[in-house]
Formats: sequence, C-alpha cells, structure tokens
Amino acid sequence: MVPNLAAVLGALTLALSFAVPSAGTSQRGLAWAANNNLAPKLGSPSIVKWYHHWQNGPVSQMPSKNEYVPMFWGEKYRSLWNERVAEMNKKAPKNLMSLNEPDVVGQANMDPNAAADLYMKEVYPWSKKGVKLCTPAIVWNLKWMQTFLSAIKKQGGHADMTCMHWYGSWKDLAGLQKYVEAVHSLTNMPVWIPELGVTTASNPSESQLKTFMTEALTWLDAQPYVERYAWFGCWESNNPPDNFATSMNAFLNPQGQLSEIGSLYASSTKMKKRSLHSHHLLGRNETQTDTQTDDDAVHCDTTCEIRNKEIEEYFAQLPPTPA
Repeated sequence: MVPNLAAVLGALTLALSFAVPSAGTSQRGLAWAANNNLAPKLGSPSIVKWYHHWQNGPVSQMPSKNEYVPMFWGEKYRSLWNERVAEMNKKAPKNLMSLNEPDVVGQANMDPNAAADLYMKEVYPWSKKGVKLCTPAIVWNLKWMQTFLSAIKKQGGHADMTCMHWYGSWKDLAGLQKYVEAVHSLTNMPVWIPELGVTTASNPSESQLKTFMTEALTWLDAQPYVERYAWFGCWESNNPPDNFATSMNAFLNPQGQLSEIGSLYASSTKMKKRSLHSHHLLGRNETQTDTQTDDDAVHCDTTCEIRNKEIEEYFAQLPPTPA
C-alpha cells in the first residue's frame, strides 16, 4: 500500500514538534529519587552530566561520568550531613548545595539571618578547599535571598551560584521565565534549578506536560546564565515522592522502563520544528483519549501568587532602564 503523503508529513511534524533540544551552556541533571538500581538507565545518556540526592549520599550504581553534588539540607538531617562531611573530607566535591527550600514551612524553613549563620559555619569553609557553593534553594521569597546574601557578605562570606526551585502550571511558562530572570537579576550569579516540574493541581494532559517541558528546557538552554537544572522526575509514575508534583513528570513507567518524558529528557536531539497546537498521547495507556478537563485545575496556587507578587515588587523597585 502506498502511504498517504499528508499522513506521513503529519506524523513527521508531530515527532519533531516535541523534540527536546540539546542543552547549550546548561548541564542537564537528575534529582535522584528512584531505586538506585535504575541509575544506569537514567544516568547513561550523554546529555546527563550531574545529579543530586538531597541529604543522601552518592549512588554507587550511577555512571561515573555524572558529577554527584552533595547538599547540606538543614538541621533536620544533621546526622546525614555528618556522613556527607566525612565523605567530603576524603574527597572534596566540585560543588556543594545548601538548605533545601528555607522559605517553605515543612522544608528547611529558616530565617535568612539564622540561615546565614549556619551557612557560614557548615558550608562556607568548603570554599577554602576550592569547592563552589550554591545558595540555599528558594521557592518564592526573593527578599529572603536578598537578606541572606547581605548577611553572609557582612560575615566575609559569599556564594558562587544561586539555587532556586520552580513548580507550577503547564500554562505558566512565562511565570517560570520571570522567576528565573528575577533571581538572576537579584543575585547576578549563575543560576541552578535543582528541582523543576509541573504541579498536580494544574491538571495537565500528557501532551500539555510534554509541550511545557519541551518549551521550558528550550528556553533554559538558551539562557547563558542558567548553568544547571534537574527536572523532578526520577521515579516510577506509580511511586511519586509526593502528590504535589504530578506523576506525569516521571521518567519511568511502573515497570521501570523509560517513559516518553524520560526519553525526551535523555535525548540530545536538537529541535528543528515545533507545533504547539499538536496533541499526542504520551501514554501510560494508549487506548485513552488525550483530553483533559480544565474545570478543577489550579494554574496559580498560593505559592505561585506570592512568588508573582515578589517578582512584581522586585522589578518595580529597580531604577528605570536608560533610553
């Protein structure tokens, strides 16, 4: 049978529409939350360069080409930090992250001045051993970051990179962009995004999430100051770490095989053409239709609202750009 030319061209356009471009100056990484035995599968693609494991140690099964970046999570995991210190005393890391979401209740949750004191005690000494230091990873509070940086400067300290996390709606690419731009403008340092993903509350369809990830990574890869990012998806879709981020972010299906999201993230294929109006079932279940009701979706939750307010206030107080 001679294939229908229109159908062939349509399929080709669809395939190209969701190709994730190779990272430019950015280094694509893994926010590790999966079974360690799956590390060779997720860590082998050449585009993956690094990973973090929050307060936990390096993953022995991870391909050696990937840099492990330890983290001082906060006082909650003091005993695990002591283990990381023992490891680092044997072999200092290249980079070190600190304080996981200090502007969020239930996470590190610290006053910025107290955080600065703790940073100077636990994290800053590693700079004298040649380790590059990342700030605490904020979720929304630009004023927190400003106060923190001022406080460590007064104590003779500094950071080398700014860490931030972003979760939001599949409809809010502009929100991600504005937040990244604001963080960079505030700190004038390279930006790391160790956690990035779409929320459950935004109720995405699979094609909507796929399109968002494609566009988000395309934009991040084009920003010369974005050094590293890690999509929050290193887990099986039936075993997410929590229900805040949608299970569709997952890189693995319930059988431990790469999902299409995982395959896209691991791909180094450059984007040639993209159609934002195409719809395609990614699918955990290829018999379902790719439709999604938006009636109950929350596209800007409380965190999003206060983050947007912070961004607006930050840019409003900047002096006008000279004509």
